[in-house]
Amino acid sequence: MKNILVLTLTRLGDLIQGTPLISGLRAKYPDAKITQMVSTDFAEFAERIPHVDETIVLNLRQFKGKEEDRQRTLWVDVFQYLEQFMDEVKSRKFDLVVNLSHSKLSAFMNLYLNPKRTIGFACNKEGDRMSLHPWMQYFGIEPFNRAYNPFNLVEIFARCGDMDPAGETVRIETRPDDSASIAGLLAEQGIRSDDFLIGVQAGSSLEGRRWPAHYFAELIDSLTAELGAKIILFGVAGESELAGKIKDSVKNKMQVVDLTGKTNITQLTAMLPKCQYLVTNDTGTMHIAAALGVKIVGLFFAHAHPYETGPYAPGHLIFQSRIACAPCSYGVACNNIICIHSVQPKHVFGMMAEHQQTGKWQWPASWGTAPDMNLVKTEWDHKKRLRLIPLLKHPLQLVDLFKEAYYHFWPMVLEGKRLSDPKATGAEIVRFMNEHYDCGEWEKIQPALERKKQELEQLIEHAIKGIKAGFTVLKNLTGNRNKGNTLQKLTEEIESIDEKIKNIGFAHPEIKPVAELFSKRKENFLGDDPVVLTKATIQCYQRLEAESRELLRVLENVEQHQTLQNDEPNLENKAVLAGR
Repeated sequence: MKNILVLTLTRLGDLIQGTPLISGLRAKYPDAKITQMVSTDFAEFAERIPHVDETIVLNLRQFKGKEEDRQRTLWVDVFQYLEQFMDEVKSRKFDLVVNLSHSKLSAFMNLYLNPKRTIGFACNKEGDRMSLHPWMQYFGIEPFNRAYNPFNLVEIFARCGDMDPAGETVRIETRPDDSASIAGLLAEQGIRSDDFLIGVQAGSSLEGRRWPAHYFAELIDSLTAELGAKIILFGVAGESELAGKIKDSVKNKMQVVDLTGKTNITQLTAMLPKCQYLVTNDTGTMHIAAALGVKIVGLFFAHAHPYETGPYAPGHLIFQSRIACAPCSYGVACNNIICIHSVQPKHVFGMMAEHQQTGKWQWPASWGTAPDMNLVKTEWDHKKRLRLIPLLKHPLQLVDLFKEAYYHFWPMVLEGKRLSDPKATGAEIVRFMNEHYDCGEWEKIQPALERKKQELEQLIEHAIKGIKAGFTVLKNLTGNRNKGNTLQKLTEEIESIDEKIKNIGFAHPEIKPVAELFSKRKENFLGDDPVVLTKATIQCYQRLEAESRELLRVLENVEQHQTLQNDEPNLENKAVLAGR
């Protein structure tokens, strides 16, 4: 590959979370020219993405506000701009396009560019969506199975490029003149070099994701009074009203500096590393801070999910509500956002004060339990994969078990491999569960787990029927006999099998990711040759059978190891009693 284009048009966070992928592309293709396409909103920041040779800016914002000049923006103007823009991009003849934007526009762009190879979201000539990599197919089903997803977008993006993200963190470039850009700002705001600075990002792109302003004010009062901190309020100009509300509510206003709307990208990049911590909702500022090595105290509510978009580096702390509906499904507009009240200012301050004193994120036993709150820290595992490690030992739920199983399962099966040692994998999952969860009520989980195993066996049975039906179709297509009625019946049989597979997924969310990935793969069929399509269908059923069997093996080994784990104390007690 000599000429690579990376499309990142969606969010600032995606731009930063894609940096390990770009780093991997540079390592894999050291002589290639890497170009990124971004929207106008991210143009300034995009210049700080490492290993990129050129940035192309899609400027649709130029059409916003044109109604002030005339009655309306003519669609012909937009079309002419896009045509000229895309013709220029197409003339560069990219060998590889990596589309990390999950929009219809980016998919059509990819179709128009017609690269030699595509990774990510695309569409065929009829406009039907496609996901051109196993990990992008997984990414396509993940929003509908969020509770069972153990992967950060960083890992998903990197694996889309066939790269191992082990030990990778997000990165942005700093410049020698960054510090000089804030010299006047520091003097103006009275910020000294020996101040203990804590950043606060109270805003977020979606208002429903925000921790309440009065909680931020209460936290700030504790940080200034107990730790002697000076608080820096970060944010865009549109969040100035929120910042003003917080500052008006705090007791020691002299210890709060409001920089909302007062920093450009260069100044923000220079100011963040001066902070010992950044307390933030799920925001682009959080990802910038993580890339700069600032300790994050993340607050994840409503749609925000730390497993997807948490800070990708070790040593950070994340709060999230532990209620049945968290995180919200995308597209849901909650009219009673109760999850933001699961995390109280005393929780956040207590953890920060403990960390400031000991250098560790730990929940003291004297604080008791917090059943409605998840508290995790980011940490490398023994394979240098980033994990979210629970700090509160909640009773194990079935969702926790399956999330941990999928952590080991998907990286292997999406690469067409089998787990080399299912018994060792089962033992590793059980060790993690017992270390970080209360598994004392395992007997209550077992009946539900047995039911899920039975449903996996049903998936296997349906997959085998689909394989047989597919080969029968293939035989009829390549034979010379009258095949019209037979093919019609076989097509109806396959449709019935597919419907049963889909229904199992709907009824059993724990195994729905496996069922949905089967359907997602079928979206990627190309052409209208019935023989080719039938062969592709057979392969989908074969993958479903193999993946269902592999997950079943993992769960059986988990069950065996956990049952033995629970039996050990009983055996010890019996031995003690027998010795008396």
